[in-house]
Amino acid sequence: MNVNQQSRHNTRMKQVMNYIETHLDDNPTLTELSAIACYSEFHFQRLFQAFVGEPVYAYKRRLLLERAVRKLRYPTLNITEIALQSGFETASAFNKSFKNSFAYTPSQIRLQRDIALQYPPALKKRSLNMKADIQQLTDINVISARGTGAYSQAAKTAWETLMPFAYGNRLMKKEIRSFGIGHDNPQVTAAENLRYDACLDIEGDISDYPTLQKQVISGGKYALFLHKGAYETLSESYNFIYNDWLMNSDFELRDIPCFEEYLNRDPRKTKPENLKTLIYIPLK
Repeated sequence: MNVNQQSRHNTRMKQVMNYIETHLDDNPTLTELSAIACYSEFHFQRLFQAFVGEPVYAYKRRLLLERAVRKLRYPTLNITEIALQSGFETASAFNKSFKNSFAYTPSQIRLQRDIALQYPPALKKRSLNMKADIQQLTDINVISARGTGAYSQAAKTAWETLMPFAYGNRLMKKEIRSFGIGHDNPQVTAAENLRYDACLDIEGDISDYPTLQKQVISGGKYALFLHKGAYETLSESYNFIYNDWLMNSDFELRDIPCFEEYLNRDPRKTKPENLKTLIYIPLK
């Protein structure tokens, strides 16, 4: 983004933050918030987290808990009422979340109004300096298998479904590429509903394999980034891409999912620090 685009982006994100702050009791949806930001829901979630430092749901929850602190210091409501007004169904759930956030229970805050709250320490960010490789891609025809659930388990399920087909039909040649598409943001979507597609750019007859499907990864302009290290740290690279690289580029996002290419022949036999993943970011 150029200076004007970055300023526009910052303004949009601040408008979203202000809207959340002034509509806490309305529980605004992702659809509403992404419309305010003028981004697709898919990219909005990552852009918001990169800009604010926490996911949308965590930002809303934190504001509700901080408001609860103010209500507890000047009691006109009982704790159960405050819990309900803070979006919790029970006082016990409210107590647990409150203590996790501030190290004290609501009752302790009410009894000791001058108590100093303890906030969790900010996570240290790794210093990243990833370079973008801008490429124009053609469509990629793949055979894929889907897994659902927490991404670590969904990916395991998907690859364990796809690989026996590929090896059993002698389709795994040296030039075959492996891709992964995560369709949902784990910070927003419940773990059991996350969708992950394991993909290979192979051709074959899948008529006897109902758990497999053929699909096309859309071509077009992409920014490619090389992530080195464990898959668990991919989110750090995404945050760098969305918050640092994109904000200082002249590019805008295209409204289709990102995807990843796994460069190691057998990740199971590769040390986490030696894993290499290409991240594909779709651009207009």
